[in-house]
Amino acid sequence: MVQVTVSCRAVLAVLLLAFSAQAASAQSPSLFETESSGGKSKPVNLSRVVFDLTPGQVWGKLRGGVFCIPAGSLKWEVGRFEIDNSAYVSVFKKEMRSAGYSSGSNSLFEEEKESAGEFVIGARVKSIDARICVWAPEGGPTYRYGSSILNIEWQVYSRLKRTTVAIISTGGSFEIKRATNREVEPILIGAFARGAAALAETEEFRKIFDTDAPASANSGDSGNIQSAQIQLSGGPPAAYRPISEASGSVVLVLAGGSMGSGFLVSSDGYLITNAHVVGAEKTVRIRWSDGFESDGEVIRSHKARDVALIKTNPHGRQPLALRRGPPTPGTNVYAVGTPLDPKLQGSLTKGIVSANRIMDGFSFIQSDVAVTHGNSGGPLLDEKSVVVGITDLSFEPDGKPANINLFIPIGDALDFLNLKTAQETAK
Repeated sequence: MVQVTVSCRAVLAVLLLAFSAQAASAQSPSLFETESSGGKSKPVNLSRVVFDLTPGQVWGKLRGGVFCIPAGSLKWEVGRFEIDNSAYVSVFKKEMRSAGYSSGSNSLFEEEKESAGEFVIGARVKSIDARICVWAPEGGPTYRYGSSILNIEWQVYSRLKRTTVAIISTGGSFEIKRATNREVEPILIGAFARGAAALAETEEFRKIFDTDAPASANSGDSGNIQSAQIQLSGGPPAAYRPISEASGSVVLVLAGGSMGSGFLVSSDGYLITNAHVVGAEKTVRIRWSDGFESDGEVIRSHKARDVALIKTNPHGRQPLALRRGPPTPGTNVYAVGTPLDPKLQGSLTKGIVSANRIMDGFSFIQSDVAVTHGNSGGPLLDEKSVVVGITDLSFEPDGKPANINLFIPIGDALDFLNLKTAQETAK
């Protein structure tokens, strides 16, 4: 759902390999010598991209003018280096999600290094075969055409075993028939995305990252949700609490090396959070606003809808009231969670409901309320401290915050987790 656009100037920079780079040692065949051990979850995350061509190697043919007349060869100059370009990471995540895998923090708010899980992936681009035409008529825009084929070696590294557990090779091709100097998808990045899609289809990859892809948006089950309905105990409070007191029912969720938020929805200790917060963990650590900690058991989750249910000691806290139905645009809303650092647990921010959206077949509440890494899974409240949504996604064109954040309607969480409130039972 996060979309990235790249200017045509950036495309030309990529195509001519004049983008920023970090020198990488050409002596080591491994991309992961400096990696340390990490968590136990199984998201699919791209750690780094290395272009590993020989200096002087021809990687493409350059053509120019309206008729694309041959203008010479493109030769590699710098040898092996690691690029620093989020566009490659973004298209990798998009392809993994399209294949049914959980990938990275574009759909979350965790730091990438904290949510990487047990496995991380490195991509080594071993060869490029490009055909590029550049036409810049005097006084007009610059046109660019072209195609490329990449040969990519993917290394899957286990943080637990501290070693590369698989090396998989795929190819990817992409073509741009015509584009101006406005907004286009880079030729190399497009081919890289096709290579990532091919990776997701390999048998070796599926054996490592779980062959059971999440269900589609229209299905009622992700393959790991329990079917028995759970009755949430405890009704709404006799008098709705002030917003300032809501943080007492909001928790910090620590799962492996990642961090997120959650909130109490029943008097007997059921919490709701995001599926991406708990990952593949069966047990997580729960920290309440007063510092009290306890273990929490992940009871069920729905990956496609990105919701999960945890059972823990309620610590004598009162559950938050829940309200089905989309809030009206313009309504004041508040987000509670733990942005960036555990020390900031219980942070409260205010905004308005901007719109109610349907994206990829799912309903979302759009709001400008400020949320960031660590807020994932926390509640979106109305002015009576009633939960209307769950913090989930951030929309960041060009990789820059756009103050557009998306929240899962609480009714969806109840439905996809097969939960029923006391109020619904009484009806």
